[in-house]
Amino acid sequence: MARGLGAEEVEALYEQCAPAIHRRALELLGRDADAWDVVQEVFEKMLRSGGGFRGEASPMTYAYRAATNASLNVLRARKVRVAASEQVASEAPAVEPARVEIASFVRALLARLSEREQEVAVLSFLDEMTQDEIALALGRSRKTVVRALASIRAVAAELGEVPAGTGRRDG
Repeated sequence: MARGLGAEEVEALYEQCAPAIHRRALELLGRDADAWDVVQEVFEKMLRSGGGFRGEASPMTYAYRAATNASLNVLRARKVRVAASEQVASEAPAVEPARVEIASFVRALLARLSEREQEVAVLSFLDEMTQDEIALALGRSRKTVVRALASIRAVAAELGEVPAGTGRRDG
């Protein structure tokens, strides 16, 4: 895929992946309209720069990562300060209550973290990646990830009880 993506390839990828990208954005943002805006932004960017797609990852991996970054940008821009319970009550997706609780907690947590910590928190708490997987995904050392997780857990403790099932444990 070093040659980049053509319009037909982006269209096929949209048909195949847009629902997954939307679910990722919705999980992070908690608002359906914002999630669809992120989907549109990701695929518009792929159309504009498809010829520049380097092929270092699969198009789905690239789109998923771009959706995560775009969602984090939306969160930073709107400075999420709304109580998680209000968001869940007004626009909760039909998912397991525990998953909604985790996603709500993570949204409140993200509002208090640096950009680097936000990436680590999403990969750990929502994607349930191990520390080694996070280090590989972000191109950072495991030690850096461990330090970021310790900092994130300290901020999480300030917010109150961390929901069960939030993040993976590894030694």
